Parts: sequence; C-alpha cells; structure tokens
Amino acid sequence: MSRPAQLKLFGGDALKAAPAPVVRLKRLAAITPRVPTPRERREDENREVMERITRWGRELARRFGLRPVGIEAEREGQNGHFGICYQDGLIRIRLRHAVTGKLLKESSLVDTLCHELGHLRHFDHSDAFWRYYRKILNEARRLGYYRPGPVRKGSVPVQRLLFDLEETG
Repeated sequence: MSRPAQLKLFGGDALKAAPAPVVRLKRLAAITPRVPTPRERREDENREVMERITRWGRELARRFGLRPVGIEAEREGQNGHFGICYQDGLIRIRLRHAVTGKLLKESSLVDTLCHELGHLRHFDHSDAFWRYYRKILNEARRLGYYRPGPVRKGSVPVQRLLFDLEETG
C-alpha cells in the first residue's frame, strides 16, 4: 500500500526566523571594507581629472569652433612632452610628473589643454598660434577653468618667459 502525499504549506527554510535588522547591521559593520590599491587610487584620480579636463576642453572647443577628435590622458611613461595634438584632432595630455608620479597642478593641465586646442587651428608655433592660444587661455580663465596660483612678488611667471613673445622679444 502506498502512502498518500503529505501536504506542505511551507518549505523548511521558510520557518527559520530572519535575523533582526540590528543583527544584520552589526554583521554588515563587521565586514572589513576592501581598500583600493595604490594603482586603483591612481587610476581613479586620473579618471576624475580627465573627466573634468575633457568636459572643459569640449566647452572651450565649442566656443572657438574647434573639433577635437578626442581628449585623453597620455600613456604612462611618456615624459617627452606635456601634451600633444595629432593632425587628426586627437589631443593627449600628460597627467603626472615625470619623476614624482604626482598629479600635475590643475592649472598646468588646463594650460596644456589650451595649448593643444590652439594647435587645432595653427599646427605650428607661429605668432598667430601664440595669440590664439592666449585667447583660449583667457577664455578658460574667464570661465574659471584656469586658476593659476599666486605669483611671488618681483618674479616673472615661467609661462610668460616662455610664451609671451610680444613682451620678451
């Protein structure tokens, strides 16, 4: 003779008491959070900076009628330049100091960005390029993107010595 099937209203797990919310919170609090590695922190910093620089670069390009193909971080280990503009319109910007590996100052990154944007119109270092670059840099300053630090009394900013052709000869 066969037995009739027993009816089950609940599965075995359904009758177990769920831990109280306080107990669940204590268990969650006891879990040690994963600490990002130095490489992950560096990549996060690079990503944050590039998102901001790219956004600003696109806005400046729009205001000047320029069409960059892309704005991206220069590859690690590339220390021969601060930025480069390719003829197809791709702009790469070095984010970190060649020796220390620390992020460059934001004002330096924006200065480099403006320099490379200038090359989208003048693919040389002619007087016309320098005038155009200064217009872009001044617009970046006006928009609050370019905020160089204070200049020491009696000193001439290095950028003026290097780039201001009208005053240095």
